[in-house]
Amino acid sequence: MPNPLEEWYLQLPLFTRIYTTGIVVLTLAIQLEWATPLSLFYTYHATFVQGEYWRLLTTFLFLGTFSLDWILNIYFIVRYCRDLEEGSYLNRPADFMWMVALMCTTLLAISPYLGTVFLGDLLVSSLTYMWSRHYSYLFINFMGLFTTSAAYLPWVLVAFSSLVENRWPVVDLAAIGVGHVFWFLGEEWPRRAESGGIRVLRAPRVLCKLMHQDLDDELDQEVVAEEPTVNVDSGDVAEATVDSELPTIEKADMHGTTVGEKYYSSSDESTKQDFASTSAVEQTDPSPTLHQRTPFSHSLTDHD
Repeated sequence: MPNPLEEWYLQLPLFTRIYTTGIVVLTLAIQLEWATPLSLFYTYHATFVQGEYWRLLTTFLFLGTFSLDWILNIYFIVRYCRDLEEGSYLNRPADFMWMVALMCTTLLAISPYLGTVFLGDLLVSSLTYMWSRHYSYLFINFMGLFTTSAAYLPWVLVAFSSLVENRWPVVDLAAIGVGHVFWFLGEEWPRRAESGGIRVLRAPRVLCKLMHQDLDDELDQEVVAEEPTVNVDSGDVAEATVDSELPTIEKADMHGTTVGEKYYSSSDESTKQDFASTSAVEQTDPSPTLHQRTPFSHSLTDHD
């Protein structure tokens, strides 16, 4: 029977478990002097000219030696990456992996302009920003000092690191910018009508099949539907247009007596008979109680 630590480790989602394991193993190797930071950082010349391609990976795994800052970064990875994988990307593991890969590629491309060679902190900051946008409705307590909305967490961390390290947060702001771009392209843009429902950051089919992600093309047609409009005219509830999953309603008066076609499928005879008997009972009572629900209100309630 696994011990609690092993059980907790095995319950971590795929990316969080792999990334955390890589960081811990690499940090232990440095502590034991099996490796040096000089062989881990990323530069174009060392990576592509000298052929040391492992630097493309180790630059994201090195978060410094064991320290309070290292522990905080591990906490952010375990907490926030896990929330993203098990929440917003629960049924889209391939999309999450693909998004992280593109994010790493972007950080590698802009690193020469930022003057930094270790990109682990930047990746953690970008993922933390994405978490703050997905869970902006939460409130967190920052080191027991004050409580703030999750949406402001990245900016609180930027201000805190600037005060502690006494430097301009250019690198931190760049990481937040990268996180915002990928959040917008992955989550906000597909919901806009002008996008046509196309997911710009959707993972390739090969990766989807490898990670057993649904390949349903209907996901590419997710466009925000317009809210149904209700027009009130002379005490009647006018026709309302709702989505195809809801039954069709032509007209109903304010007392619950339906006028026109009832809200059932024409192919369901048993439903017709049941509703006909119910309608007959309604017509015998000219003064329904205030708690009586019209077919129109019943349909909208079920939709909510």
